[in-house]
Amino acid sequence: MSHTTPNKDCESCNSRESGILGCLPEKVLAEFGVNKIRRTYQPGQVIFYEDHRPYGVYCLESGTIKLSKQHPDGKTYIARIAKAGDLLGYRAFLTHETYAATAEVLETASICFIEREPFMRALASAPKFALRLMEQLGADLRAAESRALDLAYASVSERLAEMLLMLKEAYGEADSAGAIHLKIKLSREEMANFLGTTVETTVRTLTRFRENQLIDFDKKELIIKDLRGLAELIPG
Repeated sequence: MSHTTPNKDCESCNSRESGILGCLPEKVLAEFGVNKIRRTYQPGQVIFYEDHRPYGVYCLESGTIKLSKQHPDGKTYIARIAKAGDLLGYRAFLTHETYAATAEVLETASICFIEREPFMRALASAPKFALRLMEQLGADLRAAESRALDLAYASVSERLAEMLLMLKEAYGEADSAGAIHLKIKLSREEMANFLGTTVETTVRTLTRFRENQLIDFDKKELIIKDLRGLAELIPG
């Protein structure tokens, strides 16, 4: 069960500089700090559901969130994995649509909810913020189009290599030997849902990557051993 936590000044938030809110003037950030609702969520808890209507936006202060879509045939597809500093639900909020995906916590998360009025005032008073939000919307749309093409045309090996390189950028930590440990816990089912394939195919592909010395495992942690080898699997 989520619980409300004391508000933290947005100006001193660790994720401010890594996210889109970093360009806001201190006056606007101070207003967010007064009006936001800050909560801590545990793994498995849902922040919002697909097809529900938004009443504000969510800013991920810490933790990891998966955004997934339910297909008519009952299968689940992970559209995106959000990290600290990301805004959630802003596209549906701005376009007056329902949420396109369900947001579920993967790793314990601290999330701030900003209601409609202060967020709209920020857009009106900070043109740079409005421009950054438009740029982010464009980038998200391009990423969604790219993911759709990958699911239609790329092999599972290509998709897995792309996923691992994407996770490396956000969650990778290099050890003394140069191997990169992915500091995010994804089950084989979650990987399969992200890749748009079955768990069995995902496990076989991971095993093949390990046999080819591209990756390794340490308990439940996935380790990238050969970045160049993974990159060579991706066309272009």
